[in-house]
Amino acid sequence: MPNMRYRLALDLGSTSLGWAMVRLDAQNETCAVIKAGVRIFSDGRNPKDGSSLAVSRREARAMRRRRDRLLKRKNRMMATLLRHGFFPQDEAARQALVNKDPFALRAKGLDHALQPEEFARALFHINQRRGFKSNRKTDKKENDSSALKKAIGQLRQAMQTTGCRTVGEWLCARHQQGLSVRARYRENRITQDDGKTKIDKSYDLYIDRAMIEAEFDALWAKQSELNPSLFHEVARAELKDCLLHQRPLKPVKPGRCTLLPDEERAPLALPSQQRFRIYQEVNNLRLLREGLNDEPLTLNQRDLLVHALDTNPKRSFVQIQRLLGFSGQFNLQDDKRTELKGNSTSALLAKKDFFGSQWASFDEARQDAIVMQLVTEENEARLIAWLQAETGVDEATAEAIANAPLPEGYGSLSAKALEKILPALRAEVITYDKAVLAAGFDHHSHISHAATGEILPELPYYGQYLQRHVGFGTGKPEDPAEKRYGKIANPTVHIGLNQVRTVVNALIKRYGHPSEVVVELARDLKQSQEQRKEEQAQQAKNQRRNERMRQDISDLLNTSTERVRALDLQKMILWEELSANVADRRCPYSGVQISAQMLFSDQVEIEHILPFSQTLDDSLNNKTVAMRQANRIKGNRTPAEAAADFAAQGWPLEDMLHRASLMPKGKRYRFAQDGMAQWLREDKGFLARALNDTRHLSRVAREYLSLICPQGTRVIPGRMTAMLRAKFGLNDILGLNGEKNRNDHRHHAVDACVIAVTDQSMLQKFAKASASAREKQLNKLVETMPLPWNSYRDHVQRAVERIWVSHKPDHGHEGAMHNDTAYGLLGGGHVQVRKRVDGVRTRETAALKVIEFADSQAHPRHGLLPNGEPRPYKGYKGDSNYCMEIVRNEKGKWEGEVVSTFEAYQLVRQHGLARLRHPALSVSGRPLVMRLMIGDPVGIEATGSRKIYRLSYMASAGTMAFSECHEANVDKRTRSKELSYLFKTAGSLQKSKGRRVTISPSGEMKDPGFFD
Repeated sequence: MPNMRYRLALDLGSTSLGWAMVRLDAQNETCAVIKAGVRIFSDGRNPKDGSSLAVSRREARAMRRRRDRLLKRKNRMMATLLRHGFFPQDEAARQALVNKDPFALRAKGLDHALQPEEFARALFHINQRRGFKSNRKTDKKENDSSALKKAIGQLRQAMQTTGCRTVGEWLCARHQQGLSVRARYRENRITQDDGKTKIDKSYDLYIDRAMIEAEFDALWAKQSELNPSLFHEVARAELKDCLLHQRPLKPVKPGRCTLLPDEERAPLALPSQQRFRIYQEVNNLRLLREGLNDEPLTLNQRDLLVHALDTNPKRSFVQIQRLLGFSGQFNLQDDKRTELKGNSTSALLAKKDFFGSQWASFDEARQDAIVMQLVTEENEARLIAWLQAETGVDEATAEAIANAPLPEGYGSLSAKALEKILPALRAEVITYDKAVLAAGFDHHSHISHAATGEILPELPYYGQYLQRHVGFGTGKPEDPAEKRYGKIANPTVHIGLNQVRTVVNALIKRYGHPSEVVVELARDLKQSQEQRKEEQAQQAKNQRRNERMRQDISDLLNTSTERVRALDLQKMILWEELSANVADRRCPYSGVQISAQMLFSDQVEIEHILPFSQTLDDSLNNKTVAMRQANRIKGNRTPAEAAADFAAQGWPLEDMLHRASLMPKGKRYRFAQDGMAQWLREDKGFLARALNDTRHLSRVAREYLSLICPQGTRVIPGRMTAMLRAKFGLNDILGLNGEKNRNDHRHHAVDACVIAVTDQSMLQKFAKASASAREKQLNKLVETMPLPWNSYRDHVQRAVERIWVSHKPDHGHEGAMHNDTAYGLLGGGHVQVRKRVDGVRTRETAALKVIEFADSQAHPRHGLLPNGEPRPYKGYKGDSNYCMEIVRNEKGKWEGEVVSTFEAYQLVRQHGLARLRHPALSVSGRPLVMRLMIGDPVGIEATGSRKIYRLSYMASAGTMAFSECHEANVDKRTRSKELSYLFKTAGSLQKSKGRRVTISPSGEMKDPGFFD
């Protein structure tokens, strides 16, 4: 079997990997489906907001570290004060100092001598809350940083007004007046003049680190004057360092440069990075001349526009037209894009509040050096001093520059690469790919390891060979692969590529290396979080548009909105795209005005601008609505090819091109003389384009899989799969009424079976079938679609029916032990919690079961239990369970014991991980039958047949809910009553001969059989 020649097809989505193996015959044609499968996994994102799960873990870890560092600082301060003789050695004597008012001591110490223990009490109190220290990088990301800085400024002003020398003296005065001395955060809802409301964030007061340092210096100066033998320099240095020392932030290392992988990417704010973007975009700009023919800018035009963009944040296309003396449109211009972005950094720093005209006097290298300092220096005081020394600005201007809102993030190239690329882009009006070669860099395809032709025995960790695409690692051989080589920042892509490695390596081990690999990537896998949000917003916008159109169509056709067909909706969308002005909505070819009433008659048809049989492009960008007569004259030709016959009907070419210019930019160029050439771009033919996905992540996936199949790996666009799946009649395998069934995970394998046969031979058959349908003037893409081979559909159905869906297991006990909200214990099973409602803190009580917490050091405050242990004073709601342990009682019957995540953590801390996962012993010490966790597959027998279920959730009462392994969207469907769980207790599971089974990444199911 390892010598078998086969093509491996992968359908990679954000949470799924469908795969299919298809045998290749001697002519390299597909002839049989060998096997298919599906792997399901998490996308590594928070389902609520789409953010990386690493973000919430990092924030929780940061909170724990801050708490740990506070405790360490308090211990260090205590030890230092003891060592220098300030605090008494006797603990009882130290405890007695708690009754002394620290605010009074902090004020008294400015003028009078303090006893050593009094000074220690005051300094230890200061150390508890040592004030805010600004960090330029983190402050920009804090939502309340402006409110915080405003409160600090107001406190400074109050100190001046009251004549207080230190913040401690000011706090003492407030404390004596019975006013708050804590930083209380408040939110007030304010109604504005326009009727809208906004949240006003504020603090009652806020102290910064500089105030604390000034108070320490003032106290020490007075006390050293009165008691120099105790308050000596060594003690001062150690105590001040203990009080004020702050760890420097660990720098966030940028990703690797695309062209020079050993170099870090340059910040987007760098003027050279801004100029690189401008040159790249302007060199791609085209003037749309008569006939929609485009031409690049001349060198003089390009330089004129670049200068305008370099000195302005943006230029509208109207301004660019005036600048170039051109009255037509541009290739990048449409209703959604009305401007080109300029040099944001230079436009900002050249304002009079910052450098003003001085900015232009700096050469480009100097500008880069200044901006690099602005984006890398964390300490604002040091940055201000540097700006004054290096650029000659005064302190106020330097402070304004230091807080200038520069663009954030990083580009794809390093500063070194930009130094080489920019001169090449400047020298000629050339595109980026040509500038790369002109700058002396090798073509991207030659940088890949796959270019060597070496076939690796299996897929390694992707970061080892895709260095251009990952962040920097440690480089230490002893570290895990992800840490050593680095990883792609997008968690969804990182997990997806790792799952590809897991599945492909399992298949290689069983069947040998594939002869060819074909991959299709889901669109959402290629998107960042921001792009996903943009798409969701666009989808919501489209949904509102469709609802509006459905209502309009139902009114026109005098029918209900439910009876509006998808074809009618598409007609309305294409009709509105003809022109924003209803009066200008005309047939693109004949010029006949198409009214809303006429649109839904037989006189108007949807037609492909560039013939489908020559492009296989069925997108809306390649469709328009046209009069039936004009569509018949056009036939299976491009608009340019049919221009002569249109002219014979009295429909001038110039008029057609004018009407096309009113359409979206993704559509209008198709009417031009070279419309087909523009659509093909650099592809040699339409088949090459249909079989090649050139987007970034697609290139990464191809480069990765080429490590095990260098010559036969390709990534295809997804637009063909849905059409071919329907034409092959595969939707009925899992679905009903010819619709794809997305509620069955196995649909990913069906797609993979289609991807496996999507090659040049198949697309040629599809194109011929479409051309034949057009010649017969049929109102559909194809009349009959030939199958890849006669028994293809039967092969697919048989392969799909034999699939055991594999779910990536997650057996780690690590996770949130409990909810974040702390509840006060009231007794009798009741708790209280403070909540903020409309900016006001309120207290609520409820009956709630919580995990109770006590503190051994807080018993004087909260008291002791009758057994002498500290009394619990707060609780947290336990939100998750780790596993369900099925145990056997003395009578041989099964019972279920739920182990919460909190309990699992405690057990690991006390006895180690091996005890938690003991193969024969439960947590309670009883004989273990099996241990089930969420997602585990379980074999259950009913009415004489075995089915494989997956544990969906478990209740603390011992009930388990199961769903079949292939079922998707289970939670949503059970909530809507579309699907029902199979509920089992340990006892009923025993009666159903339940046992835990395993399904490997390659879909091999192992059933140990039932053991009572």
